[in-house]
Amino acid sequence: MIIRLKKTLTLLIISGVFFLGSLFIIELKLLNRDKFAHNYSSFIQNKTILQEKKKITLREKLGQNLVVGIPGPTLDERTKEILHYIKPAGIVLYRRNYKSYSQLKDLISQLQKISNEDTGLFYFIMLDEEPDGAMRLGLLKNVFPLEIPDWKTIENDIRILADIGINVELAPIADFPFNNDAFVKRRVPVKSVEDLIAFNRTFISLLKEYRISATLKHFPGMGIFIEDPHEKIPHSNIQQEVLNKSLKIFKDGIENGADFVMTGHAVYENIDPNNPATFSSKIVRDLLIHQLGFQGIIITDDLSDMPLAIKGINLAEAGIRALKAGHHLIMYSHKLEKTKDIFDKIYRRIENDFELQSIIESNYQKIIEFKKSIFSY
Repeated sequence: MIIRLKKTLTLLIISGVFFLGSLFIIELKLLNRDKFAHNYSSFIQNKTILQEKKKITLREKLGQNLVVGIPGPTLDERTKEILHYIKPAGIVLYRRNYKSYSQLKDLISQLQKISNEDTGLFYFIMLDEEPDGAMRLGLLKNVFPLEIPDWKTIENDIRILADIGINVELAPIADFPFNNDAFVKRRVPVKSVEDLIAFNRTFISLLKEYRISATLKHFPGMGIFIEDPHEKIPHSNIQQEVLNKSLKIFKDGIENGADFVMTGHAVYENIDPNNPATFSSKIVRDLLIHQLGFQGIIITDDLSDMPLAIKGINLAEAGIRALKAGHHLIMYSHKLEKTKDIFDKIYRRIENDFELQSIIESNYQKIIEFKKSIFSY
């Protein structure tokens, strides 16, 4: 009897242990399940946050359609604030931004830091430094002794540009002066179309060696105009023979590696009598993209300072019309505070203009793909 009770008690104790063990295992599984659910939920939440951080807004995409100027040789807090706000594709530099090579190099370094913080990409740092033409830093000056290019000096100056941090040269000029009284004649130091083609070809090649993109300007050629477009928008017919020669200059530059083409503020009456090249899809799309096959970046000349004195056209509208004509970048070189207002006006238009929205999206993809493929930090 006592033995039987002991066996029964032992069985009860064993059963109790198993029962309590089962409860513990069940509880542990429930705890692990809840923990897993919590961790999974946290993972999904964190993943969503990361995705939101990576999501590029339409406002940011619009910024990559703009090139802007900054007011001085240093970055004040307001300038930084506006750059962070617009997040532009690039900065165009002027004499006002320059005191010394070391100062400018430091300024560009600070600018690139801002761009990297905002987009993870770099700014296009643009500069007009034309061989014996327009200049900002005093480089590429007197480089045609006896009307023959001094390539040693030219290359040395290009090396300086690269060292400072310039990655887009707003040169070379492709505007051969077909009219002897053309305003652009003083900026073109050669005597024939063939010489200009040959010079531009070598100049573009040297720029590429130093990882600087060349810009052919001003499409489709300003060499027929007497009036300076800084003062008024010139109008003229262009003879087909002259147009063909001008397009030949641009085509050769494109085929030899020019990454950018800049259009000009001028009306070619027998091509598009109603619009300067800045607003003309006939010139930008039909001539440059379709006829010449240009696949690079098309940029306007400065919109903020040129006399786009067409009644009823404000600077925001000018930018919108330039984008719709086929430009990938619109340039506002002066008055950064005003550029911010222009940026806001263009953005407000995007919300109700699906054509413009599509253009902004497409341009953004083109710009960032170009930046990733051509340059890197």
